[in-house]
Amino acid sequence: MKTIAAYDAKSRFSEILRAAAAGEVFVITRNGQRMAELRPCTPLVNQRKRGMMKKAFGPVPVDFNEPLAEFHEYQ
Repeated sequence: MKTIAAYDAKSRFSEILRAAAAGEVFVITRNGQRMAELRPCTPLVNQRKRGMMKKAFGPVPVDFNEPLAEFHEYQ
């Protein structure tokens, strides 16, 4: 955990933000008193991955994109 003055945090914000995103924690002080902490965010939900539901639905039938028989008269 690094301690940094508010003025320095303001002038080097981009650099500090990159370091925080990489996992560092900063304590921002004003007149020597702790005012805030800057730490990396944790994702709220797991990221969805392509094909993650493949097992739940099984293979896609060959005629999936063909028109349905019920709608033949509308075409």
